[in-house]
Amino acid sequence: MTLLTAADPAAAAEWFPVPATLDGKPGIYSALPRAASPWRICVLLPHARDKYWWGVSWGLLQEADRLGVRIGIYQAGGYEFLDTQRSQFTSCISQRADAIVLAAISADGLNKEIDAARASGIPVIDLVNGVSSKAVTARSLVDFGDMATAALRHLMADADGRPVKVLWLPGPRDAGWVNDAEAALQRRVAGTQVELVHGGYAPPDASSQMALVRKHLQSYRPDYVLANAVAAEVTANFAHYQDRSGMKVLAYYATEPVVELVKAGKVLAAPSDGTILQARIGLDLAVRAIEKKPHPLRVSPAIEVLDAESVRSYDFSRLLAPPFKRFTQRPLPPLPTN
Repeated sequence: MTLLTAADPAAAAEWFPVPATLDGKPGIYSALPRAASPWRICVLLPHARDKYWWGVSWGLLQEADRLGVRIGIYQAGGYEFLDTQRSQFTSCISQRADAIVLAAISADGLNKEIDAARASGIPVIDLVNGVSSKAVTARSLVDFGDMATAALRHLMADADGRPVKVLWLPGPRDAGWVNDAEAALQRRVAGTQVELVHGGYAPPDASSQMALVRKHLQSYRPDYVLANAVAAEVTANFAHYQDRSGMKVLAYYATEPVVELVKAGKVLAAPSDGTILQARIGLDLAVRAIEKKPHPLRVSPAIEVLDAESVRSYDFSRLLAPPFKRFTQRPLPPLPTN
């Protein structure tokens, strides 16, 4: 499937067309050249604790400028603050946003609010994390089960048939992306030479993840650690100072610190989910929904595994914000008074 637009060539060269899976089929995604009106779009993100969400924030702002729409960006402060994100979502409805782009804290925890938005005629775009609600208008995300599978496949190729012990550090409990990753891993390791040891759940901040790393690695000697990006980062640093030279680390998604560790040879590999692309596509889908233009129900940028070789040629404009670009939070602009 190819989603075509009469885009200005200069604008198209900026980031699209890009290969993606569109409603389950390989295709090419091309964005709108411009929004028909400066729509007001609410964006809800889980937190700003790591550079993954800095990249999402930057991608959203860049695409808002390109499309000519106005966005408010809110973050809840962490995966433990579901009530905060619920309140922010309800506020977006009361402010009469034209659309809501949601990177949800919980797969199920905002379904009531999504239903309320739909009842109010407000499109909701499911961004990055995934929700179980069938009331969303469209989804811009990759399957983190596929991400975890890609990382596991790389791990198993490196193990070359040897029986191996793998410490698994997934991230926050009940997040949709974590649930998807765990389900896929359990299916994939069944009947293999991989012994998967669960390291427990924790928010994806350095302090919480380091506590899990210390707890397990003080006494346990795995062959590999497969982890969320923050845990992979702190594990690589822990291994460097605690003489774990035989242990290899993989992340099941890539962030800027993880990419640098891959380049340095301290992390074996990490799949890229095209974070910036997901953000840009999510906003473009929101505009399409507002303007009642054709759009796929689900768009997933191509997953690419970054390792010591591929990291040299990868187009990082699809994954990372430019250097020194921090998370931006801003309120939704008010409705025009005239």
